[in-house]
Amino acid sequence: MLAWQFIKVVLSFLPGCFKLMLFKLATRISASCGFQIQYNVYRLPFNIIMKTSSYPNPNEAQALRIVESFRAVEAPDMTYVLMSRIKGVCAADIWESLTPSDKDKIVAELRMRVHVLQEQTKNRHPAISSAMETPIRDPRIPWLWEDDPRIIYSSREFFKQVWLGLDFPRHADTLRPAILPLVERQDVDIVFCHGDILPKNIMLPGGLEMWRSGSAGPLVLIDWEYAGWMPSSWEALKATWLTFEIEEDEDGWYGMMKEVFREDAAVLEVDWLWRSTSGIPIV
Repeated sequence: MLAWQFIKVVLSFLPGCFKLMLFKLATRISASCGFQIQYNVYRLPFNIIMKTSSYPNPNEAQALRIVESFRAVEAPDMTYVLMSRIKGVCAADIWESLTPSDKDKIVAELRMRVHVLQEQTKNRHPAISSAMETPIRDPRIPWLWEDDPRIIYSSREFFKQVWLGLDFPRHADTLRPAILPLVERQDVDIVFCHGDILPKNIMLPGGLEMWRSGSAGPLVLIDWEYAGWMPSSWEALKATWLTFEIEEDEDGWYGMMKEVFREDAAVLEVDWLWRSTSGIPIV
């Protein structure tokens, strides 16, 4: 912690051009020493991780500011995010080793994490936007960015973009009556969402055994690239958007997410109805 605080102070006094050269050098040395974890993630000394992006997208850094777990510096053509390294294992990497009790524990801890985040942030932001307060750029709704990027000011307007095609004649007696009541709801809170809760973004600190024992603390969410200010049920939709056979996955991830997001059961039900019958691809 002291080393990290010292690094923060030093970086705060360096001009941007020197930071850029320093970060480029750090990534090259890390890669040459075999410490490149992923194509854009590098392990550095003092338990620090550097994540790079080939396009200037500071949304993840801003999201980490909001949840108070990051340090970041932006450069003209490359974004560098410095953050504390979490010692542990990714849930996706050990999924087959998880017991039913492990999965119940993940459900309980995720439910707690989401509840705390939503309670602390609900209705603090008037608009639906990215963490940077820019138009949403998300793979679940790519048309929103590609066709008409803008800030949205109501959950009704947002969900009309999530579930496209309700006005098509062929959906007049099927999708429209099932989904429209949820689109028209007025009681949906705008909260800060992680926006990508999937096994690959869940870290079990200390490793599986230490996490099981509770000695290393609860799970940690990583990769906040798609975080933003969204209707509260968006978290459930994004956590399940890559599930393609819900009946087969009732005992797997989809079933777990139904437990995490019990309050959003109706939203998950109509979302699957839309995905399976609208004819509009999202992947």
